[in-house]
Amino acid sequence: MSRRLQRLSVFVLAVLACIPLTASAEIGKGHRILIERGFQVQGMVTKDDVFHIDTYKNANYTTVNWLWESQFSQLGTETSFPWARWVGNETSMPAGEEIARAGSMVALQLGDEWNLNDSALRDRAVNWFNDIRASYPNTILYMNNFGGQVNDAALGDFITRAKPDMLSFDTYPYKSDYVTRQPNAPTYGSPTTWYGDLRRYRVYALNHKLPLAVYRQTFHAVQDWDATVYRDPSPSEMNLNTFGAMAFGATTFIDFTYNTGASSLFTTPGGDTNPTPAYAQQAQINRNARNLGEAMVHLIGLNDQPDGGQHTLDIMFHRGKTGAGTTDVTPLPIGFAPDDGAPNTFSEWVADRNDPYMRGWVVTNLGTKNAGLRGDVIVSWFKPIDASLDNPADVDDQLYFMLTNGFTGPDGTAADYRQRITVNFLSSVGPTLQYIDPVTGEVRLWDLPFAPTTQTRRQLIVELVGGEGMLFKFDPSTSFIHQVPEPASLSLLAFAALALRRRARS
Repeated sequence: MSRRLQRLSVFVLAVLACIPLTASAEIGKGHRILIERGFQVQGMVTKDDVFHIDTYKNANYTTVNWLWESQFSQLGTETSFPWARWVGNETSMPAGEEIARAGSMVALQLGDEWNLNDSALRDRAVNWFNDIRASYPNTILYMNNFGGQVNDAALGDFITRAKPDMLSFDTYPYKSDYVTRQPNAPTYGSPTTWYGDLRRYRVYALNHKLPLAVYRQTFHAVQDWDATVYRDPSPSEMNLNTFGAMAFGATTFIDFTYNTGASSLFTTPGGDTNPTPAYAQQAQINRNARNLGEAMVHLIGLNDQPDGGQHTLDIMFHRGKTGAGTTDVTPLPIGFAPDDGAPNTFSEWVADRNDPYMRGWVVTNLGTKNAGLRGDVIVSWFKPIDASLDNPADVDDQLYFMLTNGFTGPDGTAADYRQRITVNFLSSVGPTLQYIDPVTGEVRLWDLPFAPTTQTRRQLIVELVGGEGMLFKFDPSTSFIHQVPEPASLSLLAFAALALRRRARS
């Protein structure tokens, strides 16, 4: 470690000792903690199976998420490694060594899949949050439910009264037929139920100014009681499980599970001693997601329902083909409507609504699946959580967008679902865009040449394997949002922690 980095580390520790973490007037506690501690990629770890902290770190996880009980001796010399825990009930709150390690405690999940439709149980959950909130000013407190478990009235009431710091849900879309054990692929690679749950929780997160957490499927299991078989996701599906959720604004991921006998990442009988090929891919996904996540924790969707209607408008699905016919296209998730002008090509989109430049898309299947027909592509638009985070004098140029290749399937490699995405822009854009290199985390420039047939359109041409995503920024004249922190807009600790992370990476 350089002397400059050592001095900066001392400065951060001094700030930790002397200054409380206080949220700004505009940035809520959950978003503030993620800005300070970073984008979260957590694996659910059981202390009762073999666990190696080096194997965990090499998979690029940020935080250990203990299932029910912690066992810090398994962290070895990593005495300050970030941790979180799934708390079973009110009597299982942190105690003993957990209290001593409170400084590295990122999050506590209070209960799992409680039936919040039951008013008595919902009151109990509300009381739990309200009773302990003051004791955990620097820890994200949240509860998790499965995607369609809680009705709208109950979910809204819970959020309003319990005031969680983050919303979280689990939906596991990758299954097999109970009788044949053959994979049940979501319709033409499009997990529309999962997308619908993402969209629903995203709406509540935006309306209540909360970050969104998503459980990722990293397990296999047979449930005889309801004839359900969960299978290991394929490489393209593993990608989409992360980057598809990021397209909806998710900034915290929790893998269910990491080191149990049901894990997709290791062979039986459990523990993380013998990795499967999925482990190496998850390590790559985690690395790439964290590189994009440094910016994503500063961003939110533009406005989920700007016209007061029921449809999501700042995410657009370019619909994949399911056959040769004009109307043979993938179904849209709940909350998305077909476009009036091109209903069988994309979901509702209006020029200039989300940005002043985009004017069309062409998607080409470069892989080996779906008889050469195109698959889904997701286009998402983002803005800063608060203008004070970056360039407050000129907010209009702080527009970001993400392209995600939603074309996936249960077999083959991710490259078998590769697609070329061509985005057409007005010539007033560019002539370059900024983007984050997912592999290195560096911010780079992407040239936008004129379209071959006209000087009035520029083109962005991106090739992505199945499930991959990339993050872009329109205006190249100002920095990406995570590169120039504003001390006045966050707590002093946030500024110091951000500076330390960037020094360490440089």
